[in-house]
Amino acid sequence: MEHLFLFRKQAHELKMRQMVEEITCGRHTIESAMSKYQVFTRSTVTKWLERVRQEEQARIHAMEDNRKKPPTTLVEHVVQHADALTGQVKQLQKQLEQAELQVLYYKNVIRVAEQELGLSIEKKSVTK
Repeated sequence: MEHLFLFRKQAHELKMRQMVEEITCGRHTIESAMSKYQVFTRSTVTKWLERVRQEEQARIHAMEDNRKKPPTTLVEHVVQHADALTGQVKQLQKQLEQAELQVLYYKNVIRVAEQELGLSIEKKSVTK
């Protein structure tokens, strides 16, 4: 059942595109194409014409974008990857520096607390 629906949809799409092509090439007017393809409203035809025109514009725009962007060479790709890695290294170095400062801070807090309270807070390593 679904296969039949898809077949009808494809047939409808083909009919629409054939009609639009004949109108745009000047082989038919909108009215003559409506009677040939048994379309009853002019607004349907104008919607189809607009839809096909927009699809064509999008296709042309995509092709122009591809022409503007030259393909990246292997060297450019390696340089971009190296730049990304350099950024990651810098970020990790900052995180490491913050972690080391945090460790130093906690060690000082423990030392001060041990001096003021007279307790042994810091964990002692026990070897067996």
